[in-house]
Amino acid sequence: MYMALEPLHGGSIKRIRQACANCRHKKTKCSGERPICFHCRRNRLACVYEAYSTTVGDANPPAPPPSAIANNPNNAELLQRISTIESRLAELSGRTARSNENDFPDFTISGEHSPPLNNATDAGVFSTIPNSPIDYSSFPPPPVLRSVIDTYFDHVHNKPYSYFQEASFRQKLEANSLPRCLVLAVLSSSVRFSTHEYYVGKKHEASEKYSRESWLSVLTEHLTVEDSLNVHVVQTVNLLAIVDYTAGRVSSGWLKIGLAARISQDLHLMTEPDKWLSYAEQEEQRRAFWSAYLVDKLISCGRSRPLVIMDEDCTVQLPCDEQTFSRGEWKKTNTLDQLLNWKTELIESPSGFALVILMASIFGRCTRYVHQNQKPDEIPPWDTKSEFAAINSSLLLLESYSKIGTQPISETIQQAGQSYTNVDGQQIGHSIFAHTLFHLCHCLLNHPFLVRLRLKPFGSKAPPSFPARALQVGCDHAKQLMDLLLDATESGYRIESSFYAYCIAVAGGIHSLASHFEHQSTARRQSGILHYFSRSLDALERLANFWVHAANMAVRLREFHGISHRFASLLDPMCLTDNLDPACEQICWSMIDYAILGADPYKKPLMPRTGISNLPSPSSWDLGSGVLGTEPSRFEATNPDIFSGLTPTMRLNEAEYLLNCSPGTDGLA
Repeated sequence: MYMALEPLHGGSIKRIRQACANCRHKKTKCSGERPICFHCRRNRLACVYEAYSTTVGDANPPAPPPSAIANNPNNAELLQRISTIESRLAELSGRTARSNENDFPDFTISGEHSPPLNNATDAGVFSTIPNSPIDYSSFPPPPVLRSVIDTYFDHVHNKPYSYFQEASFRQKLEANSLPRCLVLAVLSSSVRFSTHEYYVGKKHEASEKYSRESWLSVLTEHLTVEDSLNVHVVQTVNLLAIVDYTAGRVSSGWLKIGLAARISQDLHLMTEPDKWLSYAEQEEQRRAFWSAYLVDKLISCGRSRPLVIMDEDCTVQLPCDEQTFSRGEWKKTNTLDQLLNWKTELIESPSGFALVILMASIFGRCTRYVHQNQKPDEIPPWDTKSEFAAINSSLLLLESYSKIGTQPISETIQQAGQSYTNVDGQQIGHSIFAHTLFHLCHCLLNHPFLVRLRLKPFGSKAPPSFPARALQVGCDHAKQLMDLLLDATESGYRIESSFYAYCIAVAGGIHSLASHFEHQSTARRQSGILHYFSRSLDALERLANFWVHAANMAVRLREFHGISHRFASLLDPMCLTDNLDPACEQICWSMIDYAILGADPYKKPLMPRTGISNLPSPSSWDLGSGVLGTEPSRFEATNPDIFSGLTPTMRLNEAEYLLNCSPGTDGLA
């Protein structure tokens, strides 16, 4: 019986003289191998054999405890070198057992923390082996890790979510004081933008595997360990929620952001942090909470997706400006409630991130009105007491707080002059995102399909001028949204945030509908609308190089444009009382529901199998198929293999059920 359980013993029961600290603590049978036993090597733990006299009676005097040695500055470097040598020896001892994997040298992670990056031997040990499989349970070689961290702060940080003070994050990474789960989540979020040769042809795989390992680390090292929750867990789960949601694992992402919100509340992050923390740590806690708040608002843009965090529960002050944060200083700012109140005296102009939070609050109110209100309105939207009018009034707050809406982004950059820095760029980037949300709110409030639903209960009482004016407002803001993003791109900004894909797709759907409106479709006007529709597709195709759901949205938008002429009655004020076919109504909902719009179009088709006749199937439309009579898309020509990653090849099994926090496959995984 023991022979079957212990194959390393070669058929005999081997009595060892001493067990390592991990095995003794967990009361697990230790193989006694040095420098690392079988149990520690299998579980990737730091194997430590304490002085024998501390565990068994010995005539020799006891050795000083490890903490006493570590606290001696003269021995710190020696201990680090010994630890490095032992980890290398452990890797060599396990190379035979793993020879069939042919992986890179193991960048073993001790406990829950990341490895130090300043070993002099790192560059020699971690040589790049072309075409070798990557061990995603460990970190990449130090030069690669540094490169991906640079990529994170260049492409992900403050776009729009903000979690870290960059200098502090890098110092903690070098000092081996960041949780393993957090570093893996950062890798998963940023590797898609990496240009390092280490990840050539493996970006999608790397992002998925790092995300999985990070989530496994959260489960085993934090959620199942008493008193192990902290702000780093909130940051990690937030990052993983975005990775899952944009990859099509909507249920998994939805549950993760709910978990992040509950952990935030358990840690009291919605209130002001403890004063004994440094200013940088206080601001990081605020930003961790506000980023969770922002994710909650953005991914709730769909039916049956109620919000988790309520505005009235948020008493922590809003994020400060980027310059103050980068210097590690403190500054008093307004709360969200104060910013939403027209009578509040501003302490100072809101920061870019604060403007994003303001718009996220209004956007959350907008999505509740659009998606969650299942009962017919008792007050018509043209009434000043209606929710429609109240949301429009709140949207004017952004105009009073921000100057970007009054001038092009290019002029704002020119005014910054030679003093323009990366921090200034992040501040302006937040403002761009806030104004994009501003236009998106107007697009949803005035969407032809949604306006029709709101007016239907009032029948002939609805004034014809209201839907006509709403159509004009919706089309204008759809154009302004695209103009804003184009101006930002031409001014040197990279529009790469995942949520931009949804904003662009909604605007593109309005352009498609407007192009078929007979009462205004002069040849010149229709050509202009189709130009904006084409620009929407181009923008989605560019984002599809990084985000799976953007590629899915591009396919769905092309498919919708091929049938949008059938929805021309939505734009006719004289047809408000006509009933929509249930299948047509479902298609319209799918073009404004974030989860459905980003789903795999081949697994969850835009059009129902029954209900609409003589329409092409989803598989007959492909990105770059020339709906507008144009050349095939640049995306298809330059990256023909990108769609191979749109549909994950692995299904959820019993193990993935727990890891993904999903009740099962929902057709989006």
